[in-house]
Amino acid sequence: MQSRVLTILLIAAISVFGIHILNMNTEGARLDLTETRLYSLTEGTRDILKKMNDEGVKPIDIKLYFSATNVKQLPQFIKQFISYEAYVRNLLKEYERYSGGKIRLTFIDPKTDSDEAEDAADYRLDGKPINEHGDMIYFGLVFVTQTGSKDVIDFLWPEKQDSIEYEISKKIHSLLWPKKKRVAILAGIDVMPDANPYMAQLMRAQGKQPSEPWLVTQLLQESYTVNRIDGDVESISPDNYDLLLVIHPKGLGEKALWNINEWVVTGGETIVLLDVYSIEDKAPENPQQPWAQLQYQPSSNMEKLLGTWGLERPENMFALDYELGYKGPVDRQGTIEKNVVDLVVSEKTAGTVLNQELPIFQGIKNLRFYMAGVLNKKSDAKAEFTPLITTTDQGAEIEIKPGFGDGKDLAFTDLGEPTKILNKYSPSGVKTLAYMISGQLESAYPEGATFPKSTPQAPPGMPPGFQMPPDENAEMITKEPIPADRLAETRVLVFSDSDFISDRVAFQQSMFGVQAVNDNSKVLLNSIDFLLGAEELMKVRSKSRIQRPFELFNRIEEEADRQMLDQEQTIRNDIARFQEEVREKQRGMNEKDAVLFQKKLGDEVEQLNDQIRMGEKQLREIKKQKRAVLEGEEKFVRFSIVWFMPILICMAGLMNWYSNYRRKATAGRRD
Repeated sequence: MQSRVLTILLIAAISVFGIHILNMNTEGARLDLTETRLYSLTEGTRDILKKMNDEGVKPIDIKLYFSATNVKQLPQFIKQFISYEAYVRNLLKEYERYSGGKIRLTFIDPKTDSDEAEDAADYRLDGKPINEHGDMIYFGLVFVTQTGSKDVIDFLWPEKQDSIEYEISKKIHSLLWPKKKRVAILAGIDVMPDANPYMAQLMRAQGKQPSEPWLVTQLLQESYTVNRIDGDVESISPDNYDLLLVIHPKGLGEKALWNINEWVVTGGETIVLLDVYSIEDKAPENPQQPWAQLQYQPSSNMEKLLGTWGLERPENMFALDYELGYKGPVDRQGTIEKNVVDLVVSEKTAGTVLNQELPIFQGIKNLRFYMAGVLNKKSDAKAEFTPLITTTDQGAEIEIKPGFGDGKDLAFTDLGEPTKILNKYSPSGVKTLAYMISGQLESAYPEGATFPKSTPQAPPGMPPGFQMPPDENAEMITKEPIPADRLAETRVLVFSDSDFISDRVAFQQSMFGVQAVNDNSKVLLNSIDFLLGAEELMKVRSKSRIQRPFELFNRIEEEADRQMLDQEQTIRNDIARFQEEVREKQRGMNEKDAVLFQKKLGDEVEQLNDQIRMGEKQLREIKKQKRAVLEGEEKFVRFSIVWFMPILICMAGLMNWYSNYRRKATAGRRD
């Protein structure tokens, strides 16, 4: 007995010491088995924390305020905040662990009427009332440096879990290295209006809605010093700016083009967003001529500059792609159609159409380009051209002209009818939507330039690039050619769409406020970080999305669409031809008086209408076949999940029971 007791005590002692030694040697070890690395810091965040240690900055305090006590009073559907708080808490512990003491955490439960709740209010955290007694929910972060600088994330919404690491790292970075790079925005539309409260109040008094800055410019202001400049600026100097962002450069005068050219060829980093049809560029309203708005051309180009550098964007040429085309409702009846000018890049196609060798597109899985143009490299181009974004090999380009359609050629009036564009679609190979031009670029003004000091305003409705002649008494400025010793290597990123960063394409309003609906804004921010060499935040921004789509049904639906595309196009063309014949014969009925002739034409019209109805029925049958394929796969998946596994377990149990029964029976016979 004593020997057994001694043995047990020795085993217990060895176990305790073994666990202690194991814990000492593996303290801080982590294993993240989640597919999207939810609980692992990105390389960019680790770079920021390493930089804190390398530069010897003083620690920064991060306080997580979460009203755990008050949340327990909420209904079940709100309690998702509890699981999200656990995720944020664990993520912050990763910051603390990796920072080597440079991040110090505090977790606070600000109970009602406590000092902690008062502190949360003083920090201007966004408390949410939950009842009539004044109880509040706080769920925010406070960042405090040793020098007294502060910043906050006023409320943490679970729906923004994808970007929480980026937001935390951005706050740390901006507090410790507050000096911001300077970005100049030159735009042909009002993306960043003057924040003049008096003018805004005056416009509201007149019943007008003042312009709001684009949300993407507000995002830029969080990381950079952003200034809007106009076309009449005297110069764009590297002493004042680090990067130039040109958005929809419509109708720029010679002075503005000279300034852009001088900035670029002397080494200024630049991003240019062109457009073949900007949905944000509205035609001037004219109640007397409402149809004249359809002749308005909301496109932009910098043909003189880009042509010199070796790039062209053909006028009225739109990029199409069946593979990337958005499929969704096109009318109030909910009719679903494929829109081949509304291009959506998904996780499935990102590896094909995005240049993922560049850090700009790391982690980018979801983009949307609405009515983008096509960029072509000229045969005599001398600079280095790197495609950034392309279509798939199912890409095409098609001309769509201003004004009304004539039934043969497409016009702006057809942009709202995806089937008309789809009927003209014919794949012709990969098309480029964005290029990076690198190297020492030639000046578009080798002989210098002369232009008026102030650019005369063009009348509304003029085509893109239209230049008003200078007034006879205008003060002129003469510029000498840029000397060779000022020329320097540079990089220019050119996109064929400016709407992809607009509020309507890149963001949406929800019950949780304005949210990004895709990665469009990330592409712009990454592009700026890439050109300015600020890669840490770009790497954080590239973190994979947490939400993952169920891709099986998408693949099945796309394959069904592809197989039946030719058949649909043939039927639609037949319907269009029958409808045109009906209109012709109806005109003939009105012109002829003979009753017999009218009856004959009427019979022919009725036959054509029967053919139209038959074609429409065939289209419905095709859609029914697509749904049947999808529903069949859905039934198989449901059976696999709901029935197959339980049946398999039951069969395994029965087989195990039968095996035991046979073994016992055999043993009984032997006895």
